[in-house]
Amino acid sequence: MRITSELAHPIISKLKALVNFNINIMDEEGVIVASTDPNRMYQIHQGALKVINSKEEIVIYPADESLYVGSKPGVNLPVEHQDLIVGVIGITGNPDDVYKFAQILKVTVEVMLQEMELFNKLHYENKIMENWVLELIHPHELNYAKLETDGKHYLNLNLNEEISVFLIRFPDLNYQNITENNIVPLKKDERLNQIRALIPKISFSAFLDDVHCLIGIPHMKENYYSVARSIKGYFTSQKLAVQIGIGQSYSKINGYRKSYLEAKDSLMLLDNFPNDDHIAHISDWGFINLLQQVPKERLESFYGQYLGGKLSLNEEQVLTLKALFDHDLNMKLTAEALHIHRNTLLYRLCNIAKQTGLDPKSFHDAMILRMLMVVEKITEN
Repeated sequence: MRITSELAHPIISKLKALVNFNINIMDEEGVIVASTDPNRMYQIHQGALKVINSKEEIVIYPADESLYVGSKPGVNLPVEHQDLIVGVIGITGNPDDVYKFAQILKVTVEVMLQEMELFNKLHYENKIMENWVLELIHPHELNYAKLETDGKHYLNLNLNEEISVFLIRFPDLNYQNITENNIVPLKKDERLNQIRALIPKISFSAFLDDVHCLIGIPHMKENYYSVARSIKGYFTSQKLAVQIGIGQSYSKINGYRKSYLEAKDSLMLLDNFPNDDHIAHISDWGFINLLQQVPKERLESFYGQYLGGKLSLNEEQVLTLKALFDHDLNMKLTAEALHIHRNTLLYRLCNIAKQTGLDPKSFHDAMILRMLMVVEKITEN
């Protein structure tokens, strides 16, 4: 780690208004990189060189000033990082007055260096993980050998362990919703750290773009929905909207990729068929997911075979059919859910049968109607 002007200058700027003596911060070569006296910037500080070479602090009294060219009376303390001297703190003034303050400043700079090293280490690790995840989900180029090697070496992955991929969408991070684009990277880092704190057992995680965050969670005993709801609940408490798609658990690179694609499909289906939770596992979708994979031309052909290309149902009829399907064609439960009389329900279903030629009370026709409603939703986008 090096002491740079970027690191040291903010410290000096804040202290300048609080103290009436000169402060210098030097790098490992004795060059002044920050000072309350701008005229001394980038000069060689002889006292600092002496500290660096001797590895000991130096106190310069007025009588000794001539011994250290370019230096003034005061205190010079070594800044240490990992048992190396990486710089010097110099404060001009009576050593009896400034020594304790110099010690505090020395500790402050050393702590900042430690924090910066930790930040750089985390940033490096996050970048490795992000690159690995982006390679894993790449639509075309997939180097299995490299993914396996890097996954084991850098991410400490046990590739035989089953992992389920969660794909989390944060709509508020969309660049269109943010006036200052430069804050998006900071928000993404913050969201990732919050998720990692919530769910300690995460095998890998990264943002795929500005709004989509991928996390890989090892197979666990507890329900995946409880994990998803804890994530959603946390961000909802901060008044942030979240949608979560979840894939099945699989092992190995192929399996992790498959789980991602399922989570992606599940999130896409949530757009067309939203639910109250804004959370969906791929297994929730049943035949809807199957229809989503069918080419649009085939779906439109199927749609046209029954309804001539148009499903002429009004909003009330659509809600009636949805309630009927949600209650497994049970007339009593459907009527109760809609808060209508059973005869009113039968009247509505009779009208639907007349309009479409498909009787919702028949299991066969009801299944076709259900599929047609899904196909209409899929093909309209």
